[in-house]
Amino acid sequence: MTAPLAILRPHAQMPLPAGLSGEPCGAFLLVHGVDLPVGRVTFGKTRSAVLQHAGHRQAQLESLLPLGPVLALQPGVRLTPADLAPAHAELAEWCDRLEGRVQFQLTVCWDMAAPRRCPTRLPLPPDKAAIRIQLEARLSQLVQDSIELPLGSDDMLMNRVLLLDITDEGRLDALLARIDALCPERLRLRLVGPSPAVSFALAALRRISGADVGSAAAALGLGLPSPPTGAALAALGPLVPERRRRALRQGCDPDHARLLSRVCALSLPPGPLEEVPILSVRREGCADPVGPRSLPAPGAAPRQSGTDG
Repeated sequence: MTAPLAILRPHAQMPLPAGLSGEPCGAFLLVHGVDLPVGRVTFGKTRSAVLQHAGHRQAQLESLLPLGPVLALQPGVRLTPADLAPAHAELAEWCDRLEGRVQFQLTVCWDMAAPRRCPTRLPLPPDKAAIRIQLEARLSQLVQDSIELPLGSDDMLMNRVLLLDITDEGRLDALLARIDALCPERLRLRLVGPSPAVSFALAALRRISGADVGSAAAALGLGLPSPPTGAALAALGPLVPERRRRALRQGCDPDHARLLSRVCALSLPPGPLEEVPILSVRREGCADPVGPRSLPAPGAAPRQSGTDG
């Protein structure tokens, strides 16, 4: 059994890794992977089955990295190339932002049980805040973006997902070696990766009914046929920004304006639309979907580590 795995913009006509298949979608491929069945969930085997499934999926995603920028899909999502067609411009921008970029997860722990034989350049007694400042300063020189994850224990100084250019992987190794040298007896570093930037961009699909689109337009004082047509929505597009500003000034529900702005930005077929497929991309730690500009632009200098951008 296969399931949608990722959207890939291939660099060339290269074969997909074994077990994966692709459906053409303009300049992109909708890649399907082998979906391992988790089976019936029971108390005794839930954790191992879920971890095996997640590890298998992660391995499939990582196998796509040499082929081009990868926008991973949320597990369980169901979509077709036709669902993605209206979002081709947005997909291109996402792939531009993901091109040549990978993520790592870095955890840094402080072993209080180890002997204290640290170099004198660290404060004694050890000050976790001071060590963290040094870690931040070094990472900020290299990391394009990062996401803070919860600290799992009192001895954990850092638990972070890092976004960086794949060409900087060697520099990251050298940087972590310098960090480890601050106090090798007590610092414990763990690095997992590289992988596609799933923590920064994980895609799904929302299906908005034509009736909901019509209601959003009516809330802004704009008329649409029922069901709405792609041609009518394209004509409304230039009017939406001013109506959105007016709605905000009047205290109207901003969700209507956001929805209509989103729909009008799509390249929809001109005919009647019973529903509109909308690409929805999530970033870990953010409640609302994000756009491609949530990631640094190509060629941008590294961000200050720790920002959610």
